[in-house]
Amino acid sequence: MTPTGATRPAQQGCAGRAAPVLTTRGLTKQFGGLRAVDGLDMEVCKGDVFGFLGPNGAGKTTVIRLVLGLIHPTAGHAEVCGHRVPGRRKEALRHVGGFVDDPTFYPLMSARRNLRLLGSMTGPVSEGRIDEVLEIVGLSDRSDSRVGGFSHGMKQRLGIAQALLHAPELIVLDEPTSGLDPRGMKDVRELVRDLGRGGTTVFLSSHLLHEVEQVCNRAIIIDRGHVVVQGPVSELRPKGLAVKVMTDDQDKAAETARSLFGTAMVAKDDGYLVVKAGDDVPELVRRLVADDLSVRSVVPATDQGLEDFFLELTASDETQARSTARPKSLAGLARRVTGRRS
Repeated sequence: MTPTGATRPAQQGCAGRAAPVLTTRGLTKQFGGLRAVDGLDMEVCKGDVFGFLGPNGAGKTTVIRLVLGLIHPTAGHAEVCGHRVPGRRKEALRHVGGFVDDPTFYPLMSARRNLRLLGSMTGPVSEGRIDEVLEIVGLSDRSDSRVGGFSHGMKQRLGIAQALLHAPELIVLDEPTSGLDPRGMKDVRELVRDLGRGGTTVFLSSHLLHEVEQVCNRAIIIDRGHVVVQGPVSELRPKGLAVKVMTDDQDKAAETARSLFGTAMVAKDDGYLVVKAGDDVPELVRRLVADDLSVRSVVPATDQGLEDFFLELTASDETQARSTARPKSLAGLARRVTGRRS
């Protein structure tokens, strides 16, 4: 539920940019005493690669199930290409491809035969189109191999191929890199980027902030079923939020950094110091050099997890909720987390 005294963030939708492909209005789902989705308002515009962000348990998969009509809302509704869900679910789903959780296939059948069979369940599909989607996802050379021998990453890519078969207006992907090794994650992210460049509208659910930064142009963050903030990904993380520092004496460097920013703003990560320096990185470097330290590298800490990001946000909200409204933009959220003033 939204904290007492808080207001919902301003909506940054499709007006003046592109037609909405997916919208939700007051979408709510109650499971007994748990409100899993709380009055969600959202717009995904045509051509967006849209990141749907939140920590595990935030309600992301529940929202996707509501959008696809797999469960019914307690209140509110979704619309896909103008077709309301629930109500006109069949018409809405003609415009959607994708999967919830992991895609499933017949393991003893080839990739091609799986696509032929599964695709025919929702309409005619040509062998030429099967060839096209296998080429798009990089599985042409394994088209006649049994899916039971595929890696998890290959199955994820085959799931995207299946989603693309009928050229839908919207592709919905629920945590498509979950459980993949680094190579598999890279392959799927590159595929999503290519889909976006080709004009396909993608709705990408993830709990990884850096993943969304790499592939999406717009995003929404939800927590405990309600909107925290939404807007352009370029505003999602403030520049210089944190840096990784390597010197010839990390213990001494940590003392210097703590004297500048406080103990809570300095941590160690795999041999590096992670310093939440905000806009004061030049001052940090100057002080390290003045303390006779050899600075070997200073790089952005781009791998800060969304879970950590939310821990900071939640701590900030707990202390400010009684007197301060929720931030109304991504930039406002960034200022709150870093403590910077505009």
